[in-house]
Amino acid sequence: MDNDSSFRGCLEARAKLNLSLRVLGRRTDGMHELSTVMTTLSLADKLSIELCKLPMSDNASHFVGQKSDRPPWRIDADVQSIPSGEANICFRAAEMFFEHIGIDPFSISITIFIEKRIPDAAGLGGGSADAAAVLRFLFQNRERLCRWFDLDATSLSLSELEQIALRCGADVPFCLYGGMRFCEGVGEMMTSLPPLFPAPVLLATPAQFVKTKTAFEMLDQFRETDGGAESVQVKTRSQEGAPSGPSDARAGSPCRESVTVWKEAIDRQSLRALDSLIHNDFVPVIAGALEQVEELLGVLRSTHAPVISMSGSGPTCFALFSDHDACEIAFTTMVSYFPDVRFIKTTIDSTSELF
Repeated sequence: MDNDSSFRGCLEARAKLNLSLRVLGRRTDGMHELSTVMTTLSLADKLSIELCKLPMSDNASHFVGQKSDRPPWRIDADVQSIPSGEANICFRAAEMFFEHIGIDPFSISITIFIEKRIPDAAGLGGGSADAAAVLRFLFQNRERLCRWFDLDATSLSLSELEQIALRCGADVPFCLYGGMRFCEGVGEMMTSLPPLFPAPVLLATPAQFVKTKTAFEMLDQFRETDGGAESVQVKTRSQEGAPSGPSDARAGSPCRESVTVWKEAIDRQSLRALDSLIHNDFVPVIAGALEQVEELLGVLRSTHAPVISMSGSGPTCFALFSDHDACEIAFTTMVSYFPDVRFIKTTIDSTSELF
Protein backbone atom coordinates (compact mmCIF):
# COMPACT_ATOMS: atom_id res chain seq x y z
CA MET A 1 0.00 0.00 0.00
CA ASP A 2 1.22 3.51 -0.81
CA ASN A 3 2.31 5.73 2.07
CA ASP A 4 4.46 8.81 2.63
CA SER A 5 7.70 6.91 2.08
CA SER A 6 6.75 4.31 -0.53
CA PHE A 7 4.53 3.75 -3.54
CA ARG A 8 3.99 1.11 -6.17
CA GLY A 9 2.43 0.67 -9.58
CA CYS A 10 1.57 -1.82 -12.31
CA LEU A 11 2.86 -0.81 -15.73
CA GLU A 12 2.21 -1.96 -19.27
CA ALA A 13 5.05 -1.95 -21.79
CA ARG A 14 3.80 -2.39 -25.35
CA ALA A 15 5.82 -3.99 -28.12
CA LYS A 16 6.78 -2.01 -31.22
CA LEU A 17 6.61 -3.09 -34.84
CA ASN A 18 8.66 -1.61 -37.69
CA LEU A 19 6.40 -1.26 -40.70
CA SER A 20 9.29 0.24 -42.63
CA LEU A 21 12.98 0.44 -41.78
CA ARG A 22 15.62 2.04 -43.97
CA VAL A 23 19.24 2.40 -42.90
CA LEU A 24 20.42 5.54 -44.68
CA GLY A 25 24.07 5.17 -43.79
CA ARG A 26 26.68 4.98 -41.08
CA ARG A 27 27.42 8.27 -39.38
CA THR A 28 30.90 9.50 -38.54
CA ASP A 29 30.19 8.79 -34.85
CA GLY A 30 29.59 5.10 -35.64
CA MET A 31 25.82 5.27 -35.23
CA HIS A 32 23.46 4.66 -38.15
CA GLU A 33 21.05 7.19 -39.62
CA LEU A 34 17.57 5.64 -39.91
CA SER A 35 14.22 6.29 -41.49
CA THR A 36 11.56 4.09 -39.92
CA VAL A 37 7.83 3.93 -39.32
CA MET A 38 6.91 2.24 -36.06
CA THR A 39 3.64 1.40 -34.37
CA THR A 40 2.84 -0.06 -30.98
CA LEU A 41 1.04 -3.38 -30.59
CA SER A 42 -1.43 -4.59 -28.00
CA LEU A 43 1.16 -7.25 -27.04
CA ALA A 44 2.75 -5.98 -23.83
CA ASP A 45 4.96 -6.91 -20.89
CA LYS A 46 3.54 -6.30 -17.42
CA LEU A 47 5.77 -4.61 -14.85
CA SER A 48 5.23 -4.37 -11.11
CA ILE A 49 7.34 -1.67 -9.47
CA GLU A 50 7.74 -0.55 -5.87
CA LEU A 51 9.81 2.40 -4.65
CA CYS A 52 10.72 3.13 -1.03
CA LYS A 53 12.61 6.04 0.46
CA LEU A 54 15.39 4.63 2.62
CA PRO A 55 16.16 6.04 6.07
CA MET A 56 19.59 7.67 6.25
CA SER A 57 20.83 4.81 8.43
CA ASP A 58 20.11 2.35 5.60
CA ASN A 59 22.19 4.17 2.98
CA ALA A 60 24.80 5.90 5.12
CA SER A 61 27.47 3.37 4.12
CA HIS A 62 27.33 4.75 0.59
CA PHE A 63 28.41 8.16 1.81
CA VAL A 64 31.39 6.79 3.76
CA GLY A 65 32.90 4.79 0.92
CA GLN A 66 30.73 1.76 0.20
CA LYS A 67 32.58 -0.53 -2.23
CA SER A 68 29.67 -1.06 -4.63
CA ASP A 69 29.11 1.83 -7.01
CA ARG A 70 25.63 0.62 -8.04
CA PRO A 71 22.53 0.67 -5.84
CA PRO A 72 21.32 -2.80 -4.72
CA TRP A 73 17.99 -2.64 -6.52
CA ARG A 74 16.12 -5.84 -7.34
CA ILE A 75 14.95 -6.39 -10.92
CA ASP A 76 13.72 -9.84 -11.95
CA ALA A 77 11.56 -11.44 -14.65
CA ASP A 78 9.59 -14.63 -15.09
CA VAL A 79 11.91 -15.60 -17.97
CA GLN A 80 15.47 -16.69 -17.19
CA SER A 81 16.93 -15.19 -20.38
CA ILE A 82 16.09 -11.66 -19.21
CA PRO A 83 19.04 -9.96 -17.43
CA SER A 84 18.47 -9.26 -13.74
CA GLY A 85 19.70 -6.49 -11.47
CA GLU A 86 22.04 -3.88 -12.91
CA ALA A 87 22.37 -5.76 -16.21
CA ASN A 88 18.71 -4.99 -16.98
CA ILE A 89 17.93 -1.92 -19.07
CA CYS A 90 15.27 -0.89 -16.51
CA PHE A 91 18.03 -0.52 -13.92
CA ARG A 92 19.96 1.85 -16.17
CA ALA A 93 16.84 3.84 -17.00
CA ALA A 94 15.93 4.39 -13.34
CA GLU A 95 19.52 5.17 -12.37
CA MET A 96 19.88 7.82 -15.09
CA PHE A 97 16.52 9.34 -14.15
CA PHE A 98 17.47 9.79 -10.49
CA GLU A 99 20.92 11.11 -11.30
CA HIS A 100 19.43 13.65 -13.70
CA ILE A 101 17.03 15.12 -11.14
CA GLY A 102 19.59 15.03 -8.35
CA ILE A 103 18.43 12.08 -6.25
CA ASP A 104 21.12 9.75 -4.93
CA PRO A 105 20.15 6.27 -6.23
CA PHE A 106 21.31 4.76 -2.94
CA SER A 107 18.64 6.73 -1.07
CA ILE A 108 15.83 4.75 -2.75
CA SER A 109 14.97 1.06 -2.82
CA ILE A 110 13.47 -0.23 -6.08
CA THR A 111 11.92 -3.62 -6.78
CA ILE A 112 10.75 -4.43 -10.31
CA PHE A 113 9.24 -7.68 -11.54
CA ILE A 114 8.67 -8.15 -15.27
CA GLU A 115 6.09 -10.55 -16.69
CA LYS A 116 7.56 -11.06 -20.15
CA ARG A 117 5.09 -11.42 -22.98
CA ILE A 118 7.21 -9.81 -25.70
CA PRO A 119 9.80 -12.22 -27.14
CA ASP A 120 13.34 -11.24 -26.20
CA ALA A 121 15.94 -10.22 -28.82
CA ALA A 122 13.26 -10.41 -31.49
CA GLY A 123 13.10 -6.97 -33.13
CA LEU A 124 9.99 -6.03 -31.14
CA GLY A 125 11.58 -3.63 -28.65
CA GLY A 126 10.84 -5.66 -25.53
CA GLY A 127 13.67 -4.25 -23.42
CA SER A 128 13.14 -0.74 -24.80
CA ALA A 129 9.44 -0.91 -23.95
CA ASP A 130 10.23 -1.97 -20.37
CA ALA A 131 12.73 0.89 -19.92
CA ALA A 132 10.27 3.40 -21.38
CA ALA A 133 7.53 2.20 -19.02
CA VAL A 134 9.82 2.74 -16.02
CA LEU A 135 10.78 6.23 -17.21
CA ARG A 136 7.10 7.12 -17.76
CA PHE A 137 6.19 5.91 -14.28
CA LEU A 138 9.01 7.85 -12.62
CA PHE A 139 8.18 10.99 -14.60
CA GLN A 140 4.51 10.76 -13.71
CA ASN A 141 5.48 10.43 -10.02
CA ARG A 142 8.28 13.01 -10.06
CA GLU A 143 6.43 15.43 -7.75
CA ARG A 144 6.16 12.80 -5.02
CA LEU A 145 9.81 11.81 -5.47
CA CYS A 146 10.98 15.41 -5.37
CA ARG A 147 8.98 16.09 -2.20
CA TRP A 148 10.92 13.30 -0.49
CA PHE A 149 14.17 15.16 -1.11
CA ASP A 150 13.01 18.80 -1.22
CA LEU A 151 13.73 19.12 -4.95
CA ASP A 152 12.00 21.12 -7.67
CA ALA A 153 9.75 18.80 -9.68
CA THR A 154 9.66 21.28 -12.59
CA SER A 155 13.42 20.88 -13.11
CA LEU A 156 12.83 17.86 -15.39
CA SER A 157 11.11 18.64 -18.69
CA LEU A 158 9.61 16.19 -21.14
CA SER A 159 12.39 16.96 -23.63
CA GLU A 160 14.97 16.07 -20.97
CA LEU A 161 13.12 12.81 -20.35
CA GLU A 162 13.46 12.10 -24.08
CA GLN A 163 17.21 12.61 -23.81
CA ILE A 164 17.40 10.11 -20.94
CA ALA A 165 15.36 7.68 -23.05
CA LEU A 166 17.73 8.06 -25.99
CA ARG A 167 20.72 7.33 -23.75
CA CYS A 168 19.00 4.05 -22.82
CA GLY A 169 18.59 2.96 -26.44
CA ALA A 170 17.51 4.07 -29.91
CA ASP A 171 13.98 2.60 -29.64
CA VAL A 172 13.28 3.90 -26.13
CA PRO A 173 12.15 7.43 -27.20
CA PHE A 174 9.52 5.88 -29.48
CA CYS A 175 8.41 3.43 -26.79
CA LEU A 176 8.12 6.34 -24.38
CA TYR A 177 5.29 7.78 -26.48
CA GLY A 178 3.99 4.85 -28.50
CA GLY A 179 1.43 5.34 -31.24
CA MET A 180 2.30 5.47 -34.92
CA ARG A 181 5.36 7.58 -35.71
CA PHE A 182 7.81 8.38 -38.48
CA CYS A 183 11.26 8.34 -36.88
CA GLU A 184 14.54 9.71 -38.18
CA GLY A 185 18.09 10.27 -36.94
CA VAL A 186 18.95 7.31 -34.74
CA GLY A 187 15.25 7.12 -33.92
CA GLU A 188 14.95 10.21 -31.74
CA MET A 189 13.35 12.63 -34.23
CA MET A 190 9.70 11.67 -34.37
CA THR A 191 6.70 12.84 -36.36
CA SER A 192 3.26 11.62 -35.31
CA LEU A 193 1.21 9.75 -37.89
CA PRO A 194 -2.53 9.05 -37.83
CA PRO A 195 -3.55 5.89 -35.92
CA LEU A 196 -4.20 2.76 -37.94
CA PHE A 197 -7.22 0.59 -37.29
CA PRO A 198 -6.54 -2.37 -34.92
CA ALA A 199 -5.46 -4.77 -37.64
CA PRO A 200 -4.81 -8.37 -36.54
CA VAL A 201 -1.10 -9.24 -36.52
CA LEU A 202 0.60 -12.62 -36.64
CA LEU A 203 4.14 -12.61 -35.24
CA ALA A 204 6.59 -15.42 -35.99
CA THR A 205 9.79 -15.48 -33.91
CA PRO A 206 12.45 -18.14 -34.64
CA ALA A 207 14.64 -19.40 -31.81
CA GLN A 208 17.82 -18.24 -33.54
CA PHE A 209 18.62 -14.53 -33.79
CA VAL A 210 21.36 -12.08 -34.73
CA LYS A 211 22.34 -9.42 -32.19
CA THR A 212 21.45 -5.89 -33.25
CA LYS A 213 25.07 -4.67 -33.33
CA THR A 214 26.07 -7.67 -35.43
CA ALA A 215 23.11 -7.11 -37.79
CA PHE A 216 24.26 -3.55 -38.50
CA GLU A 217 27.81 -4.77 -39.11
CA MET A 218 26.49 -7.42 -41.49
CA LEU A 219 24.41 -4.83 -43.35
CA ASP A 220 27.43 -2.52 -43.72
CA GLN A 221 29.54 -5.38 -45.03
CA PHE A 222 26.77 -6.50 -47.41
CA ARG A 223 26.57 -3.01 -48.89
CA GLU A 224 30.33 -2.71 -49.25
CA THR A 225 31.19 -6.12 -50.68
CA ASP A 226 28.12 -7.96 -51.92
CA GLY A 227 26.62 -5.62 -54.47
CA GLY A 228 24.25 -3.89 -52.08
CA ALA A 229 23.70 -0.18 -51.80
CA GLU A 230 26.83 1.89 -51.26
CA SER A 231 27.76 2.34 -47.60
CA VAL A 232 27.29 6.02 -46.89
CA GLN A 233 29.06 8.10 -44.26
CA VAL A 234 26.42 10.42 -42.80
CA LYS A 235 27.23 13.41 -40.64
CA THR A 236 25.52 13.70 -37.28
CA ARG A 237 22.96 16.45 -36.79
CA SER A 238 25.34 18.40 -34.58
CA GLN A 239 28.07 18.21 -37.22
CA GLU A 240 25.65 19.62 -39.78
CA GLY A 241 25.01 22.57 -37.52
CA ALA A 242 21.44 21.56 -36.62
CA PRO A 243 20.21 20.98 -33.06
CA SER A 244 21.26 17.50 -31.96
CA GLY A 245 18.69 16.74 -29.24
CA PRO A 246 15.48 14.74 -29.66
CA SER A 247 12.68 16.72 -31.29
CA ASP A 248 10.02 16.53 -33.95
CA ALA A 249 11.41 15.71 -37.39
CA ARG A 250 12.31 18.94 -39.10
CA ALA A 251 11.34 20.24 -42.51
CA GLY A 252 14.15 19.74 -44.98
CA SER A 253 15.23 16.33 -43.67
CA PRO A 254 16.02 13.73 -46.38
CA CYS A 255 12.80 11.74 -45.82
CA ARG A 256 10.37 14.55 -45.10
CA GLU A 257 8.35 13.83 -48.25
CA SER A 258 7.77 10.28 -47.04
CA VAL A 259 5.87 11.54 -43.99
CA THR A 260 3.17 12.92 -46.27
CA VAL A 261 3.04 9.68 -48.28
CA TRP A 262 2.58 7.64 -45.09
CA LYS A 263 -0.11 9.98 -43.75
CA GLU A 264 -2.07 9.72 -46.97
CA ALA A 265 -1.79 5.92 -47.02
CA ILE A 266 -2.83 5.53 -43.37
CA ASP A 267 -5.76 7.89 -43.86
CA ARG A 268 -7.20 5.37 -46.30
CA GLN A 269 -7.32 2.79 -43.45
CA SER A 270 -6.53 0.00 -45.87
CA LEU A 271 -3.64 -2.42 -45.53
CA ARG A 272 -3.44 -2.65 -49.32
CA ALA A 273 -2.68 1.07 -49.37
CA LEU A 274 0.31 0.45 -47.09
CA ASP A 275 1.76 -2.52 -48.95
CA SER A 276 3.96 -0.53 -51.35
CA LEU A 277 5.50 1.38 -48.43
CA ILE A 278 6.48 -1.68 -46.39
CA HIS A 279 10.24 -2.24 -46.46
CA ASN A 280 13.10 -3.47 -44.27
CA ASP A 281 16.75 -3.13 -45.31
CA PHE A 282 17.73 -5.97 -42.96
CA VAL A 283 15.60 -8.64 -44.68
CA PRO A 284 18.15 -9.83 -47.27
CA VAL A 285 20.94 -9.83 -44.68
CA ILE A 286 19.08 -11.66 -41.91
CA ALA A 287 17.31 -14.03 -44.30
CA GLY A 288 20.73 -14.91 -45.69
CA ALA A 289 22.08 -15.63 -42.22
CA LEU A 290 19.02 -17.39 -40.81
CA GLU A 291 17.43 -19.79 -43.29
CA GLN A 292 14.25 -20.03 -41.26
CA VAL A 293 13.54 -16.30 -41.70
CA GLU A 294 13.43 -16.74 -45.47
CA GLU A 295 11.20 -19.79 -45.07
CA LEU A 296 8.82 -17.96 -42.72
CA LEU A 297 8.46 -15.03 -45.10
CA GLY A 298 7.77 -17.40 -47.97
CA VAL A 299 5.01 -19.29 -46.15
CA LEU A 300 3.51 -16.06 -44.81
CA ARG A 301 3.23 -14.82 -48.39
CA SER A 302 1.21 -17.92 -49.24
CA THR A 303 -1.41 -16.83 -46.70
CA HIS A 304 -2.18 -13.82 -48.96
CA ALA A 305 -1.85 -11.41 -46.04
CA PRO A 306 -1.93 -7.82 -47.35
CA VAL A 307 1.27 -6.88 -45.49
CA ILE A 308 4.28 -9.11 -44.77
CA SER A 309 7.73 -8.15 -43.51
CA MET A 310 10.27 -8.44 -40.70
CA SER A 311 10.46 -6.12 -37.67
CA GLY A 312 13.65 -4.30 -36.67
CA SER A 313 16.83 -6.25 -37.26
CA GLY A 314 14.81 -9.43 -36.84
CA PRO A 315 14.31 -12.23 -36.57
CA THR A 316 10.55 -11.75 -35.98
CA CYS A 317 8.56 -11.89 -39.20
CA PHE A 318 5.00 -10.61 -39.28
CA ALA A 319 1.83 -10.47 -41.32
CA LEU A 320 -1.01 -7.97 -41.03
CA PHE A 321 -4.55 -9.09 -41.83
CA SER A 322 -7.79 -7.28 -42.51
CA ASP A 323 -9.83 -9.58 -40.27
CA HIS A 324 -9.32 -11.99 -37.37
CA ASP A 325 -10.60 -15.06 -39.22
CA ALA A 326 -7.84 -14.78 -41.84
CA CYS A 327 -5.27 -14.33 -39.08
CA GLU A 328 -6.55 -17.42 -37.25
CA ILE A 329 -6.36 -19.55 -40.41
CA ALA A 330 -2.81 -18.37 -41.05
CA PHE A 331 -1.86 -19.09 -37.45
CA THR A 332 -3.09 -22.69 -37.73
CA THR A 333 -1.22 -23.16 -41.00
CA MET A 334 2.04 -21.67 -39.74
CA VAL A 335 2.09 -23.68 -36.50
CA SER A 336 1.82 -26.92 -38.47
CA TYR A 337 4.73 -25.89 -40.74
CA PHE A 338 7.01 -24.54 -38.02
CA PRO A 339 6.47 -26.29 -34.66
CA ASP A 340 9.70 -24.81 -33.24
CA VAL A 341 8.79 -21.17 -33.97
CA ARG A 342 6.98 -18.97 -31.45
CA PHE A 343 3.77 -17.58 -32.94
CA ILE A 344 1.78 -14.80 -31.30
CA LYS A 345 -1.54 -13.31 -32.37
CA THR A 346 -1.93 -9.65 -31.47
CA THR A 347 -3.27 -6.40 -32.95
CA ILE A 348 -2.03 -2.99 -33.98
CA ASP A 349 -2.58 -0.52 -31.13
CA SER A 350 -1.42 2.85 -32.45
CA THR A 351 -2.80 4.95 -29.60
CA SER A 352 -0.21 7.14 -27.90
CA GLU A 353 0.83 6.91 -24.26
CA LEU A 354 -0.59 9.59 -21.97
CA PHE A 355 1.55 11.93 -19.87
